Amino acid sequence: MDPGLIGEKDEEETAYTISRIGMVPSTSPHQKLRLFLDVIGIHENEEDVLEELTQLFVGKKDAFADYFYDFFHDLADTRPFLDEEKQPGHMKRVWAGWFASFFRSRPDDEFLAYLWGVGVRHVEVSLDQRFSNLGFAMIRQFCHKIVATEVPPEQRNLALSAINKKLDLCLLAETSAYIETTISCDIEVMREVADRVRNPAMVIGWNIRRMQGRVEKGTREYDVFQMLMGENQRLENMVRDIKVYMDIFQGEPDFHVVDIEGVVASALEKVKDGGMYSHVAVHVEVQEQARYVKGDQKWMEYLFYYLVENSMEAAGKEKACVTISSLLEDTPPCNIRIELFNSGEPPLDESERLFTPFFSTKTEGTGFGLPIARLTAKKHHGTLAIYGEKGEGTRVIVSLPATG
Repeated sequence: MDPGLIGEKDEEETAYTISRIGMVPSTSPHQKLRLFLDVIGIHENEEDVLEELTQLFVGKKDAFADYFYDFFHDLADTRPFLDEEKQPGHMKRVWAGWFASFFRSRPDDEFLAYLWGVGVRHVEVSLDQRFSNLGFAMIRQFCHKIVATEVPPEQRNLALSAINKKLDLCLLAETSAYIETTISCDIEVMREVADRVRNPAMVIGWNIRRMQGRVEKGTREYDVFQMLMGENQRLENMVRDIKVYMDIFQGEPDFHVVDIEGVVASALEKVKDGGMYSHVAVHVEVQEQARYVKGDQKWMEYLFYYLVENSMEAAGKEKACVTISSLLEDTPPCNIRIELFNSGEPPLDESERLFTPFFSTKTEGTGFGLPIARLTAKKHHGTLAIYGEKGEGTRVIVSLPATG
């Protein structure tokens, strides 16, 4: 079933018109959609064959609608939807119009924008994308049967190739829109929650500080206020980190040359501000040939701030040390490898869980530092992993593209 077509008008001639689903071309990511089209590679001779066969396939639109309807009416999960049609036969008319438009349209910007709009429509009506994928499989089978029985032999191969590619384009574009729209909705919910929490947290923190100032240090009341302040600060930090995570998740890096040595020095200065980690010995060994990477300056600052902070926190209390080094990898793609070693006990059984948002082994942690760091590395076409050996320490290794 192609649920993106639900609620569309019946007019066959305008079945894929953008205005019918409230879309305008500028709302769809044309660059990505054109990339799909370029990769699939629908050639001009394939388009020409489809154009020659348009009337044949358009003439099958009602047969297709009956076939499509019968198939999904036989499925227990989709039958109730079809039985509840307000206008009997509406979905058959819509599907007939879609089938005709599929063969009448060429894969241009208008068609690509329509495909994107269908994926968005899937989210709006809360239909399972798996049924849409199943629908495309049934469309493919129906078309293949027509090609095998009614298309001249000399045109069959090109016709099959063109139909398969065009259906692949539909599936890719609609699925991409469905996924991105769903994720965008989830991100916006998280962003709204963060905004709603931030202001009350700040007000609560201010009042706690005010009340704490009215009691003497060393008293039970003072200690309770201090504990509340710590929890409130953790909440404020979590809101901050959630917003950073969402900004990076939704954004794209602005690539420039980034000086790793400078970014690391800045991160160390920020983390050590306040004297919390004065007991940790720090050594930095950035090689000159492994000093510069391609990346977004601001995002690199986030990446190394959270990695440095995590390493300092995990280094332990006695003989604590952190070593930060870089080298040029000698195997393709010859990235810059930056290693942060800390002397603390490694979380051997939880190394991957550390990259899960909200998970933290520290009572004061927000659970977003390492997820932000890994997400940033991925956005830069790099990797980030944690390796540890009991009694030795923990190594956080990030690999990023070199400038060369």
